[in-house]
Amino acid sequence: MEKINLHIHSDSSLDGSETIAKVLDACEKDGITLAAITDHDTCEAYYKLEDTSYTGKLLTGLEADAIIGKKTYDILCYGFELEEVAKWANIQYGTLAYRQQKIFNKLQELCEKIKLPLNNPDSYDARCEFAHAGVFRLLGKTVEGQEFLKTYAITSIGDLYRLGTMDETFPLYIDMHLVWPDINELKDVIHRNGGKIFLAHPYRYGKENVETVLDSCLGKVDGIEIWNNPETEAETAFLFNYAKEHNLLMSAGSDYHGKLHPRHNTLSTDLTKEQIEHITTWTDDYKTFKKLPPR
Repeated sequence: MEKINLHIHSDSSLDGSETIAKVLDACEKDGITLAAITDHDTCEAYYKLEDTSYTGKLLTGLEADAIIGKKTYDILCYGFELEEVAKWANIQYGTLAYRQQKIFNKLQELCEKIKLPLNNPDSYDARCEFAHAGVFRLLGKTVEGQEFLKTYAITSIGDLYRLGTMDETFPLYIDMHLVWPDINELKDVIHRNGGKIFLAHPYRYGKENVETVLDSCLGKVDGIEIWNNPETEAETAFLFNYAKEHNLLMSAGSDYHGKLHPRHNTLSTDLTKEQIEHITTWTDDYKTFKKLPPR
């Protein structure tokens, strides 16, 4: 049975640790025949692609943040012509450090507004840490911050992001148009360059029922990711059936961030033959992408 992985991060993502060549060599070793590098808001890894042993099919990829309504969603983009999309992403998102510093500054401003102290905010370095991770860390260093997190049942960085700052009723709510584009802008640039867009990991958007999340994205995306490590067999089956019922394309990947990552450290995916066959109905339309000429 064919092995695929369409959600992989390289060290062009702040939370990735391996070069694109090293990742693809690992894909070759693991027998993955269809892959995509989907770094956060950048296509830079594809311009760093050196010689690799990988003999499988590699799609262009990007995991882009975008706004649907007032919510931030992670959108997987595939199969696009690289040059225009890479330029657009560089302009729209800027460097990762630039984006994270803007978010951190806004969170710091909101904390000051409600008199919630951050312990030594000058210690935050946007080149090394996501803004929400920095704020979560600094809040945990004060009694007031610990009480605040406890009051709102915020127990992780993900909670602060998904359950907190994306909720309009939360004291640290941020309208993420501050740094992210609207879904229609993202969709236009990807479609104009021959690609497709997919909602990533539908089960990871806070308290909302997954079907509510999916319904809010209908008409906005071409497909959904049906497995992202660690969806259960029942959850994957639900997403698979939802996609079929609503004529959506399908994607799947392990969200690999490197072998030392505490959770997303494997390139293996848990998919049935039928699920893989549905995914490859659209990937077969794209030619193998291997290596770029230098800029």
